[in-house]
Amino acid sequence: MLIRDIPNAFSGTVIDVRSREEYELSHAKGSVNIPWDLHLYYLQELEELPRPWIICCEEGIRSGWVAQSLQMLGYEEVYNAGRWFDIDGEKAELLAKAA
Repeated sequence: MLIRDIPNAFSGTVIDVRSREEYELSHAKGSVNIPWDLHLYYLQELEELPRPWIICCEEGIRSGWVAQSLQMLGYEEVYNAGRWFDIDGEKAELLAKAA
């Protein structure tokens, strides 16, 4: 899903669900790291983050699993944005168009 298709995307939180090691190598600006295999342990911390939650990873598979898991638990405003490295570029493009 593209950032432009997510309502209020700029007021939400980008959550990178790759491993800590992957995240430390590089990540989307301002994103939060919650590894996909541990996301259920972080539900309390997640609930404190502004929504919409924009979930990303390397290719969109792990982020899809996490987004679906959170939706099945009843969370709303949860979106799979796919690849983390597309997010900064898309945000910059949207901001340039708005200016």
